[in-house]
This record gives sequence, structure tokens and C-alpha cells, in this order.
Amino acid sequence: MSEREAQELVARADKRASSSTWLPFSSFSSTSKFEEAAELYTKAANIYKMAKRWKESGDTFCKAADMQLKMNDKDEAASSFINASKSYKKSSPQDAIATLEQAIIILTEKGRFQPAAKHKEDIASIYESELIDLEKAMMAYETAADWYAAESSTALSHKCMLKVGTFAAQLGHYDKAIEKFETVAHDNLDNQLMKWSLKEYFLKAGLCHIASGDTVSAHNAVGRYCEMDVTFSATRESQFLQSILSAVDNSDVNQFTTSVVEFDQLTKLDNWKTKILLEIKKSIGNETLI
Repeated sequence: MSEREAQELVARADKRASSSTWLPFSSFSSTSKFEEAAELYTKAANIYKMAKRWKESGDTFCKAADMQLKMNDKDEAASSFINASKSYKKSSPQDAIATLEQAIIILTEKGRFQPAAKHKEDIASIYESELIDLEKAMMAYETAADWYAAESSTALSHKCMLKVGTFAAQLGHYDKAIEKFETVAHDNLDNQLMKWSLKEYFLKAGLCHIASGDTVSAHNAVGRYCEMDVTFSATRESQFLQSILSAVDNSDVNQFTTSVVEFDQLTKLDNWKTKILLEIKKSIGNETLI
């Protein structure tokens, strides 16, 4: 199959979609012509897809969706918009987002929030990885988290919440970050499979408390984490937070640096924690990198 064949199919579909309906039972005839046009557009879109003509594939899937909407076949239209987004993602992230949003409108109208959440998460991923827009990625992940929660998909909701917390902290929205990390930690207190993750969530929330500049709140938070999980006080993460807090309280840059180096030697600091720690270090009067 060639691109020429796809072009011919599109031309036939265009002609069929715009043809006049004069026969008896015109509503049936109108539906029939839109159905035929949608099938032709879909076939053409898949040929373009195989030829890696991503924009043409996405555009043609959208034409199929338009025909399906004219027939009030919203399920098929949503599928066509999703297929369009997959093609657009290869060439135009913004168009991929726009078509996913079209599918999401249909899905939410029909009360299908689980798949809607999945596609909202896909949008967030595009903002995160392709467009590098953390603010919009954060907002999309937050919506996905809410929709997953509404469908009792707790693990998926928490996964998106952690993304929100991560980006919120990077953007300086420490209160939002703290709320998300603490919520996920609280919800997993009795989950034995997630028990090992609690110290990570508490560490991230604690660092955000310190970075926000409210050391009283930070001290209270660390104490609260130790009450929530009796094993936390003995962890390196808890001891690290206490040491960082002490350095901030005493405006002791050397103590801060020593604490960070010692922790990093046994538990490698990732880029996110390093960035937050740099913000904390600046607050105690030294902007030199860790």
C-alpha cells in the first residue's frame, strides 16, 4: 500500500462526505455516507501511519472522528481521536494533546473517568517529556489523580500525586508538594507492600518543609512522621532531616555540607533532592553548589 493509495482514499472519502442526500429515508442515507467516509478515512490514516507520515495520519484520523460525531457514534470518535494523538505524538506534541482532550471530553461526558484519567496522564507525560512545561504537566497529573481516586484506583492516583509533588517542589510550590507527599505516605501506612517507600515520602516532604523556610513547621513535621511510623526515627532519612534542620537552625554551612556528603555516600542523592538541598543551602547564606 502506498501514500498515493491513501490520497485516493481521502479524496473518495471527501467526496462521499460532501455528497448531497436526496433519496427517501434521507436520515439513513446521510448516516450511511458518513459511515462510509469514516471507514475510508480510517483506512487512509492507517496507510499514512505505516508510511510514517505522522501529520497526515493524525489529520485523517481526525476526519474519521468528525464523520463518527456526525453519526453520534461517540465511542468510535473517541477511538479515532486517540489514534490521531498517537500519530501526532511523533511530529506535533501540541496536536497530540489537543486530540486527546477531544477524546477526554467524550469519555467524561459518558462517565468513563478511568480511561479519561489514563489519557490525562498521557497529556501530562507529553508536557513533562516533550514540551518541558512542568506547570501544565503538574496540573494534568493532578486532574488524572483526582479522576483515578474517584474510580477507586488508589495506586494510580498515588502515582500521579507523587508526580504533582515532584513538580510542585521544583516550581517552588512547597505547600502543594508537602500535601501530596504526606497524603501518599498517610494512605500507605497500613500497606505492607508500600511500607519501604514511606521513608522516601517523609524525606521529600521534610525537605520541602525546610525549603519553605518554616523550620518550626519542619521540626513538627518530622516529629509527626515518627509518630505516624514508629520505624521512621531509626532510619537514615530521619536522621538526615534532623541533621539538616540543626544546620539550618545554627546557620552552619559546614554542618550542612558534611551531612549531605555523608548521606550521599551511602544513599545517592538524585537530581530532585539535590535541587531542593541547594535551595536550602542558599537560605543559610551560601550559594556555592553542594
